[in-house]
Amino acid sequence: MSVSVQLQTNNKTFLGRHWTEHTILRRYKPSDKDLSILSFGCSTGEELATLRILFPAAKLFGCDIDWVNLQSARALLGDSAVIFHSSDAEITRHGPFDLVLCNSVLLRHTEVVNGRKQGVNPAFWMDALATLDSALKPGGIMQIINSNIPFRYHRLAANYQAIRSPLIFGPNFVDQFDPAGNHLCSGVGGAGWSAILNRHLGEEAWKQLLPSDLQDIHFQKKGGEPVAPIEDEVIPNLPGGDCWASGSMTYRPRLAPDSRPSTHTEIDLTWATVGVDNIRLNRQSRRIWFDGSIVSPSDVVVHLPGAAATAFIEASTGRRSSRLTMDALIAAQAIRPPAF
Repeated sequence: MSVSVQLQTNNKTFLGRHWTEHTILRRYKPSDKDLSILSFGCSTGEELATLRILFPAAKLFGCDIDWVNLQSARALLGDSAVIFHSSDAEITRHGPFDLVLCNSVLLRHTEVVNGRKQGVNPAFWMDALATLDSALKPGGIMQIINSNIPFRYHRLAANYQAIRSPLIFGPNFVDQFDPAGNHLCSGVGGAGWSAILNRHLGEEAWKQLLPSDLQDIHFQKKGGEPVAPIEDEVIPNLPGGDCWASGSMTYRPRLAPDSRPSTHTEIDLTWATVGVDNIRLNRQSRRIWFDGSIVSPSDVVVHLPGAAATAFIEASTGRRSSRLTMDALIAAQAIRPPAF
């Protein structure tokens, strides 16, 4: 089955989407030398534009099946990336790649057919990942965000090692199925640009799910040097200075009543200023699993410098952030949340 099959009709995206996930990729691959990256389902090119910021010297490739989107991507990126129509042959011709990004592609809007909910076609899912695997170098990394079927169900998953970072706590928020079509859970849309609610409602086969199914997005192919784990997001040589503000916050999603078991993420945050416009955050997160147990706990340090720190302080005082407001006003177009 060709990877050119249309999966979804919604192609909205924006610059900087999945920023944390992409910056972690940059840390896994600290050198751009001879690095080749494929954005599979590149849409209008904003993901590639983000990658160009993070990987200035890498060779970038993007493929899609939507002719209009391909033209938009070419106009946005010019000669800084190679944009081509997605097919098995073209992916093979332009490869092999060191990084393959497959974000919000291996999915469909959940449909009810003969009284049964369905997501992505399992045969297409199998074939598409097999094509991407054949185009990925040994030791290369595949990033998969929002697939209707968890990667571990693929026959090739045994040839990969999941790379886990506590900085990532669940971008996979779409409905989940197994390859036989059994419904594992339903994703609940979140708030903001990145669906940060991270709640899933258990369906009839939820007990088949593993916490890693909703957490893992980076998978390294065997045959290369294992990458070092990324535990914290710390800026070297952060300027010192007196602490002039500190605080704590909690994130507890307000859950709508539902008879189905559910899983969600909770976060506790303490922070302190370092100098004038730098913040050090200690973030503890945990996932409350369907059965009420705590899984995937993490405790990380994150530094916010400059504009990000200013916006954080402004927002934490309960006033509209002038930094964020100005960024929105000068943006070329309004940023709206995508469907996926």
